[in-house]
Amino acid sequence: MLEYKTIRCTKIGVDCCPNDPVDRRCGGPDYLGFDFFVEKEKKEEMKEYIQETLNTLQVPLANIYEAGEYDLRPESVWNHKRILAAIEKEAEYLIGEAERHYPPRMY
Repeated sequence: MLEYKTIRCTKIGVDCCPNDPVDRRCGGPDYLGFDFFVEKEKKEEMKEYIQETLNTLQVPLANIYEAGEYDLRPESVWNHKRILAAIEKEAEYLIGEAERHYPPRMY
């Protein structure tokens, strides 16, 4: 059996803006945003970095939260560079969706 090194990670959920109600009814997420798996020991540093990056790029932030711990291979762990690239790639889209002012889901 092959053994491989794993890293204990925390999943950081980032809700940027409410999703389109039609997409939600079809099974889409309530919020558009990101899920980042970061090293557990760096979770606070990374949450701060994510918030600063969103602010700099003027991407809205509705909520940031921890959503569990996982043992992942090193190539699945997010670092500063990878997080920045993901946010930059989606920034324009998320800003545009936020401007639509969809109501948040009411439970």
